[in-house]
Amino acid sequence: MRSEVGTRASTFSIRTYLLTVIFTHLLIYFRRTSQYTWRKTNKSKKKPIRPAKYAILVRRLIDERGRFQGTALEIKSAALCDVLRQINEEVEGVDLTGPSPELSELDLFYSYDALRSHLAVEISREPHDSALVTDLTAAVRLVEEDQHQSLQDRATFIETGMIAWRSLLLLFSPNTIVYNCHAETRQVRLLLLRQASSRRREDGSRYISLSCEIIHDDGERFGYACVEKTIDEYKGARRITDLDTYPVAFHSDREAVVESCIGRGREFVRLLVLWICVSLTILRQCTGRVMISPSAFASFGPYDDEFNPSVFNPIAKDALTDEQLAICNTVLLGFSFPRKSWGCFAMSLLNAVTWNDEAFRALVIDDKQKELIHGLVRQHSEHTQDFDDVIKGKGRGLIGLLAGPPGCGKTLTAEAVAETTRKPLYQVTAGELGTDEKAVEASLLRALDLAERWDAVLLLDEAEVFIQQRTPNDLQRNAIVSIFLRQLEYYQGIMILTTNLPQECDHAFESRIHFSVYYHELDYTARKSIWTLFFKRASLDIDDADISRLAETPINGRQIKNAFSSAQTISLARKHERMTMEDIKVVLEVLHDWETAKKTVKETAKSASVAPPVQMTVPEGDLI
Repeated sequence: MRSEVGTRASTFSIRTYLLTVIFTHLLIYFRRTSQYTWRKTNKSKKKPIRPAKYAILVRRLIDERGRFQGTALEIKSAALCDVLRQINEEVEGVDLTGPSPELSELDLFYSYDALRSHLAVEISREPHDSALVTDLTAAVRLVEEDQHQSLQDRATFIETGMIAWRSLLLLFSPNTIVYNCHAETRQVRLLLLRQASSRRREDGSRYISLSCEIIHDDGERFGYACVEKTIDEYKGARRITDLDTYPVAFHSDREAVVESCIGRGREFVRLLVLWICVSLTILRQCTGRVMISPSAFASFGPYDDEFNPSVFNPIAKDALTDEQLAICNTVLLGFSFPRKSWGCFAMSLLNAVTWNDEAFRALVIDDKQKELIHGLVRQHSEHTQDFDDVIKGKGRGLIGLLAGPPGCGKTLTAEAVAETTRKPLYQVTAGELGTDEKAVEASLLRALDLAERWDAVLLLDEAEVFIQQRTPNDLQRNAIVSIFLRQLEYYQGIMILTTNLPQECDHAFESRIHFSVYYHELDYTARKSIWTLFFKRASLDIDDADISRLAETPINGRQIKNAFSSAQTISLARKHERMTMEDIKVVLEVLHDWETAKKTVKETAKSASVAPPVQMTVPEGDLI
């Protein structure tokens, strides 16, 4: 009984004291003076009391038309201010360190649950700080009385999962982890919400702006970067989980989502540390191998603030918490080798590269040449420092020249070198480097830089312009060749050049080549080996006699590959269970017709260019 009476007395004393711990001012605009003037609203006190004696000073702004514009809360109690400072320590836009610390009504609402927890803890202490209990109670009661409707709205959307537009700001407390799907890749991701605000566009439409953060590597720094999300105004109530962005706590499978994002965050950091070459499944028709390289993207890629936001708060990669791992970016910046373009790649579509250790065996070239190339590239990869010149840093590269007609295996050899050394193949054509000597030098330096940075095999296709014999009459080409030779001296990686004109190779370049191979046009035996290889890869049993007949058609290796691929497509279109010889014959017949047509047109054009003399008769009397 005593304790009950004591509690009632304590409660009564707190309630009566509340009249003196909150002091309200109105800031009213007067037209007569064209000024705002403060007016106090506490009528309980006949004697004016200085605002410094109050725990909270409430300021309400009224415009010249008498309309309410907003409320500012000045925290007068030092003890209450300390508690609010702890609660809002990581909240952006809240500064309670000045001489007149202020808090918005919304920020006080966000602090409501934490204030109640602090109040309960302080009351349970023996002895407790009665002044602090009074001030905390005043803050809690202020929310309950002034924002009673907001508390009801919050209880309703928590219970029903449905929320109206007017209550959206109540949903997004600062420093909440929110659920969102990446707009382009549709990957589930988690963001750290820093601040939510209601805004209006120039056309009058309203929206909620969500200032969020992710962990990202922009190529220069690793850490927190900003991501802005918006929710447009809508009518009626909407299910919270139907919003584009919402607190992950409302997700039906929250724990699984968070665990998945933490695991992806670990992979995100691992790929950044390794600078790894990975395989992309498909994204906007981009498949094949990509190099994850944010720093190269920052140096050579396009500027895109949406996909590559700037890191404003750098942190270390090696000590991330689970919460930080969960908000790591869902895309990685890098370079697509098949498309030869920079881009961002979805984490969920990246897979480890499956290297083809049998690539060299598939090469249809002389065994001695194959053994030479294979031995050199393996030795260079394992003992790069052993390759050196008299001058330190020179001659550490491995340069190969592959010459021959189209479709004889030059590119395939470069691919085999990359596979056996487990390095990415970076392919550049001479046309991509330009024709002007300054442009060529800049493009060449970039290609060499990327190849060394990625430890890639650099394939310089159609390299005639760089290796042709210099002549006194072509100064521009001479300059390009000289630039190339100079850069070649200090290149430390593996470079393979291809050409159709080996007879025009400059002597200075020949002295820098470690191996050179000339590929003859495919003969019957080589063509049969290639056909057999394709059938074996497709697990198709074809009679040796049929393969022999296919090998009699004089086409190159690339044409064989394309014919086989086209035949597989035709087989699917005909709804065959397996590709047949008939499908291949269709493709070869079309190819034969094309080659025949080319020859016919060529011969016709040749005969038309050598026209017979025209005989004319001149009437008598017209001669001069």
